Amino acid sequence: ASASAAGNTRKKVSITTASSADAVQRYSVFNMQLILWAAIVVISVALDQISKYIVVLKLKPVGTADFIDGILGFSYVENTGAAFGMMKGFRWVFIVLSTVAIIAIGIYLVKCRKKVPPLLGISLAMIVGGGIGNQIDRIANGFVVDFLEFQFMDFAVFNIADCFVTVGAFLVLIDILFVNRNLFSDGRDNRDGKDKKSAGNPADKAS
Repeated sequence: ASASAAGNTRKKVSITTASSADAVQRYSVFNMQLILWAAIVVISVALDQISKYIVVLKLKPVGTADFIDGILGFSYVENTGAAFGMMKGFRWVFIVLSTVAIIAIGIYLVKCRKKVPPLLGISLAMIVGGGIGNQIDRIANGFVVDFLEFQFMDFAVFNIADCFVTVGAFLVLIDILFVNRNLFSDGRDNRDGKDKKSAGNPADKAS
């Protein structure tokens, strides 16, 4: 009996140890995700703000400059609207909407980090970083500095933050439409399954 008890004790200890190791591993993975997303946000904001500082210092006095002739050039623009110069003159509207969106995405990434697919997390971090970059301009200057211009087509002047937001939004669509198509349907299917199970259980109805 004592040998059997000792064996059971060893099994419980090994199971507990394995469970603890798995929990630590999962915790480390989730923390690494947060670190990666935070790094993407910091890098995108840094690239955006450094590029704008250089543009104000070097490009603003001359206005325009060629980079790749006929393809991409630089043109200094003070944009009071949204990304790519849309809806100019609604500064405070964009400040409020951008702030709400940035906070909402940040809360989602932190609270749901265990369920957020890798590509979706990276994409949302890029959107947050780009949003913060332009938000800094709106609050500090009253306008957003744009400077990248496609010379081969009639398109709005934009900046690095716009690139991060646009690429991030595109990757979100790719993730939802092709990579994780059941991302939002899984939770709905689970709820429907629970409802059906509850409805079909006489004991639940009696209680």
